[in-house]
Amino acid sequence: MKEAKQIPNQPPKWREFWQLLMKYRPSLWLMSGALVLGLGETILSLLVPLLTMQLVDVLSVTTISTGLVVGLVGVFLAQAVMSGFSIYMMTRVGQHMIAKLREDLWKHVVKLPIPFFDKRNSGETMSRITNDTNVIKEFVVMQIIPFFSGLISIIGSVILLVIIDWKITLMMLVIIPVAFAILMPLGRKMYKVSKATQDETAQFQGDLGRVLSDIRLVKSSLAEPKEEEQGMTRITKLFRFGLREAKINAFVTPLMMTVNLVMLVFLIGYGGFRVSEGTLSAGSLVAIILYMFQIIVPFSQMATFFTQSQKAMGATERIREIMDEKVEEDLEHSTLANNERQEGLVFNRITFGYSEDKQILNDLSFTVDKGKVTAFVGPSGAGKTTIFSLIERFYQPTGGSILFEGNKLTDFQLREWRNKIAYVSQESPMMVGTIRDNLTYGLEGVTDSQIDLAVDQANLREFINGLPDRYDTQVGERGVKVSGGQRQRLAIARAIIRDPELLLLDEATAHLDSTSESLVQEALQGLMNGRTTLVIAHRLSTVRHADRLIVLEQGQATGIGTHEELIQTHAVYREMVEQQFEPVSS
Repeated sequence: MKEAKQIPNQPPKWREFWQLLMKYRPSLWLMSGALVLGLGETILSLLVPLLTMQLVDVLSVTTISTGLVVGLVGVFLAQAVMSGFSIYMMTRVGQHMIAKLREDLWKHVVKLPIPFFDKRNSGETMSRITNDTNVIKEFVVMQIIPFFSGLISIIGSVILLVIIDWKITLMMLVIIPVAFAILMPLGRKMYKVSKATQDETAQFQGDLGRVLSDIRLVKSSLAEPKEEEQGMTRITKLFRFGLREAKINAFVTPLMMTVNLVMLVFLIGYGGFRVSEGTLSAGSLVAIILYMFQIIVPFSQMATFFTQSQKAMGATERIREIMDEKVEEDLEHSTLANNERQEGLVFNRITFGYSEDKQILNDLSFTVDKGKVTAFVGPSGAGKTTIFSLIERFYQPTGGSILFEGNKLTDFQLREWRNKIAYVSQESPMMVGTIRDNLTYGLEGVTDSQIDLAVDQANLREFINGLPDRYDTQVGERGVKVSGGQRQRLAIARAIIRDPELLLLDEATAHLDSTSESLVQEALQGLMNGRTTLVIAHRLSTVRHADRLIVLEQGQATGIGTHEELIQTHAVYREMVEQQFEPVSS
């Protein structure tokens, strides 16, 4: 699994985050609507202290003004209605942005090459698509848009306070820069803690996915204590990160409360003195206190905005790491050369290794004739499965070229090429869903008659007819509700429906009992008929009648020929045969 990048002293990347927001911003009318509603609500809230000031001053000298009371009530109601619409529009803006971000991120992830998934835990990738995007969504909805409304409220309140009494306003504003000077270093600490928390959360989610998907292996291996210990280690780390975050918040929150209380005490004390002197009206003092709250509340939210922004920066960086990964290279159009299309699959001096320090295939060359069966035999680690991975273009060879019908595989579009292939493996993986879903997975426009024909050819009719919901029967997670033999025959039926030009068989009968093996072998014979078939063989009995066998040793083809030819000419092959059968005489 790829280790999370450590960035000990790197400040939050506001530019990247802003570019992300601009890329996924919704339509202009939606943004404008949210902004206008937020601005309208703020303006109405700024009117309340002015009307209250007039009401208090009027009450102190004469009778109550009915028009003033009605106006104040009207402002309250209008503000409430506009606030409701504003909250909805703000939430819609945030949900729209994150939906578009997740859409692009998901499209990008499914197009990433296999080496990306080899290096990373699937749970960690899931965390970036779900948890990290959710962090950004919460920041956009709960912080960014309210931040701008709060900024307008602060600016408007300050302007009106200056008009009412500039001396008090000036004295109030002195304390704000001091608070921000304290908050800045705390924000950097919060960034480091929040990013570390997100990384650890991703790894914990990766462990959860791994354990839950392989729970049978965990239990059969008596590995519960080990997994419990690792889980507890992850939980303890998350607990400690949570405490570190709590320590920062424990400092920020009381600091803001103290600032607010100091300002309130100052206003009441100094303002009361001014009222007693007659240099300030009672209504003006009330308005100043109300405006102070209209400054304090957004100012307090800005402290939260500042700490939450650090989490959003970390989430953005982690998302950018995935978005910067290169997807599988593909062509817009195939660049196939005109030829007789008689040549089969050719490996021409192929070299490949999963890492630079260890080569799997070394100058490997062979030809697979069209319409014939070619089997690969040899010890474990010789490169048999790697050959299949290269044929499917999960990886690119580091040297040499692979051709099909005279064209390089890279001259085919990926979708066009993979549509020519069907792969039946030892595991025959199944997706959660129904039997029909699995038989037609990745295909469109498959008719019931095609499914019926494939089921008959795969010797599945009796099995399907015995199910209560037939094709609509659920197979369970990873196909746990069907047996190994049934799963293999379902994979064969799926391959029949695909009608491939190239058939890849990775010892499809390796782990089956004799009854299931007989049924699967019969189904395979029908599937292989007339197709170019490549077989990985661990049991030589299944491939001794292949048109051509290729013996692989340390990534090289050390023998090519029929079963009889190799027994005569290849010592290693003859030894393999003798180990699995009775001693063979020529």
